[in-house]
Amino acid sequence: MADGHCGEVRNPRLRAKHLLMQQLVILDFDGTMTNAEEEGQPFRAGYLEDLAALTGRPLPEISAMAERFEAEVLADPQSYGWLWNGNIVAPATVDPYLRVMPVARKILDECQSILDEQDRARLLDGILFKYNYRKTVRAFRPHAAEALASLKDFSTWVVTNAHVEPVKAKIAELEEQLSDTDSLSWLLPQVIGRAQKQEVDDAATHLPREIAVPGLKRPVLVRRPQYHTLLERLRGDRPWANVTVVGDIFELDLSLPLVLGARVILAANDFTPEYERAFVASHPRGRVIEDLRDIPRAILHE
Repeated sequence: MADGHCGEVRNPRLRAKHLLMQQLVILDFDGTMTNAEEEGQPFRAGYLEDLAALTGRPLPEISAMAERFEAEVLADPQSYGWLWNGNIVAPATVDPYLRVMPVARKILDECQSILDEQDRARLLDGILFKYNYRKTVRAFRPHAAEALASLKDFSTWVVTNAHVEPVKAKIAELEEQLSDTDSLSWLLPQVIGRAQKQEVDDAATHLPREIAVPGLKRPVLVRRPQYHTLLERLRGDRPWANVTVVGDIFELDLSLPLVLGARVILAANDFTPEYERAFVASHPRGRVIEDLRDIPRAILHE
């Protein structure tokens, strides 16, 4: 409660809680709280089965092509990315969902199938992605439940490109890992889906156009107006210094918040590009973690 003529919170415990609530925490979810490699294996398998059917090639042949092309992508992360409306909007190496995109294009090239790029985009990024995404399993990063529970006293929101209901179902499953005294039900109403973080619009001149990341030959495009609208809505009248965004892909989740003035936490994994790690780690408002339990300390600059 507040007392005194200026409304200052005097009770030390309540004051500490009040200060935490002033901190807005925006979490990505898939890949940040989940193990993308494990959960995405059925997606990848189904995607390759569909490519075999579309090209008329045997599945073992398509699988062998995929292994070969995936090795090429991982060996040269600079040259490949998630291509969306003609722009690279995220690195392709970071998870099975994005990795399959350039691999699928290489397979279609080799098979001389579906050569029109618009048709390819509709098929690969739309139909096949959505159909096979339903096949994903639930697999979480270590300590995900504990990490989410530790964020209850902050003003915490989940902002994801995924649909709301599957993310809520994953949060409910994580809640089962907690003790009877802990709950994640508080987080369920604070999930925002279909954030469209990948949508780049060069007409959004109120935003910086791009940033240069050492070690990356191409610029990172940050004019993402739909994502910006969501961030501003959640920020309200808070200063950007009181906003922390947590995600597993710097380019997709964190680049725009960083240029706006927020703090960013990169929840890295084995497939995080080294240039992303180095850039975030060297930035005064950046932090790289691998243990999700470090999120609260990173938010509080500890």
